[in-house]
Amino acid sequence: MTSKSAFVAILFALVCLPLPTFAATDVSTLITSLGSANDDEVESAIEKISNLGPKGAPAVPALVRLLRNQNPHIRAHAAIALGRMRKAAIPAVLVLAKMVTDPDASVRHAALDALAEIEPGKKMVVPLLLKALRDKDSTVVKRAVHALAERGKDIVPAMIEALKDDRTEFYALLVLHEIGPDAKDAVPAICNVLHEANEPYQRQEAAMTLGMIGPGAASAVPDLIRLLDDPEIGVQHAAVFALGMIGPPAAPAAESIREHLDSDDPFFWVAGAWALAKIFPENENIKKTTARFLAQMITNPDHHVRRMAAQALLDLRPGEQITLPALEAALASTDDGVVNDTLIAINGLGDDAVPVLIKALDYPAARANVAELIQQLGPTAASVTPALLRAYQDESDIETRTGLLFALAEVGPQGKEVIDLAIKGCDDNDEGIRYASFYILGQIGPEAMAATDALKSHLDDEDQYYAATAAWALARIDEDDPEVVSKGVPLFVAALKSPKSFVRHEAADSLAELGPLAKSALPALQEAAKDHDPSVAEAARIAIQKIRDTP
Repeated sequence: MTSKSAFVAILFALVCLPLPTFAATDVSTLITSLGSANDDEVESAIEKISNLGPKGAPAVPALVRLLRNQNPHIRAHAAIALGRMRKAAIPAVLVLAKMVTDPDASVRHAALDALAEIEPGKKMVVPLLLKALRDKDSTVVKRAVHALAERGKDIVPAMIEALKDDRTEFYALLVLHEIGPDAKDAVPAICNVLHEANEPYQRQEAAMTLGMIGPGAASAVPDLIRLLDDPEIGVQHAAVFALGMIGPPAAPAAESIREHLDSDDPFFWVAGAWALAKIFPENENIKKTTARFLAQMITNPDHHVRRMAAQALLDLRPGEQITLPALEAALASTDDGVVNDTLIAINGLGDDAVPVLIKALDYPAARANVAELIQQLGPTAASVTPALLRAYQDESDIETRTGLLFALAEVGPQGKEVIDLAIKGCDDNDEGIRYASFYILGQIGPEAMAATDALKSHLDDEDQYYAATAAWALARIDEDDPEVVSKGVPLFVAALKSPKSFVRHEAADSLAELGPLAKSALPALQEAAKDHDPSVAEAARIAIQKIRDTP
């Protein structure tokens, strides 16, 4: 996150807020707009009704009429609005069911989503979803797969039947793959696919699905052993993955896996070694030997091999003595691919990644990505602050330096050294550095009081958004400062009219923080409370309440 847009993404991220409430007369007005001959007016009304959720129920008949509109965008949006009404839209179910065969893919997709939200009962929905598995549009099929998988164990019998139909067999496997362990009743049917499927991708997906079922697929071990000799290498990889996921019950496969380790396929070496360690988890010798081997393979020239090696190593968690040196060696590589693949694997460590990330900051090629990982970890990575400061002083690339500043802002708490750095950054020649510096100071809050003069010097900046950002930071540091109120409030009021919803949302939040001191902003906030974006409207209402009610 190294630019103005990145700053916006961090500082003004939207949050889930309650849906706005509208009076009955508002709904009536919107229903009238649904009959307009102007498509833009109709779509605007649909969007506003959609934001009402179940409270928009009076509009159901009008929305059902729009399901027959010639414009596919209007049909799709009407379906989405009905879905958000949930049970209140039951009267629309039969028409929505017919839309599953609409000529427009976006409409079919919207109809499936709406039916999933309304939940009229599996007797209607499941057959429609099964039918959607045969759709020619991949997005519709994908939605159907997810919708079926969300039904969990209850849908497994239907998927077993779907495995018998060539048109739905592969997609049924995808559904069962998502369901995982709860799909164990389907194991015999999946094994039939292994025996009968002519296409390699079907056998491969069947094996992967058995792996996702895990120990519950123990009865499939003989079939998976047979797949280790499949002519397609991808099927072999899927089989060894599945055996590793099944774990100890797959012990009969150990000898076959060892025999295949003599092949010239490095990916199989990695996958096979990992599988043996998973099959014999109590054998520390196998675990350590495997871990050392995987550590060597992290720098393999093949992209797939090294990524699998890093992920497998971290999955086994053999201890820092083996893991850290291996990851550090990979991060020191001059190959950007090796560095990036290693960082992707490190991301799976969560809080345990901090010691590795501290070391990773010593390597310039890794810094930009490391900074992003640290931002995701937030305060749990506070111990990385000294390393971030060292990296910032050493780094010459502007975008990377900006990313390091954002990482500093997220980890907290911050001391004088960070505050001094951000104060200096407020007047940097690079816009990204200045924005990041503002963000750091605002995040620190009252403890950054020494930065007020530096920030105030930007309140009159010609770039209104830039000035508003400085005002935001000042409001976080000292909301009672008269200059922050006199210059900040007009900036936030102006920002309430921004074409970008996240800017309007943050402006309302900033006025809320000022409380009664922002009383002059009430008229603008009352207008913002009618914003078409529900989160902005709710933020404005909260600000109004805080300005009026705070003593």
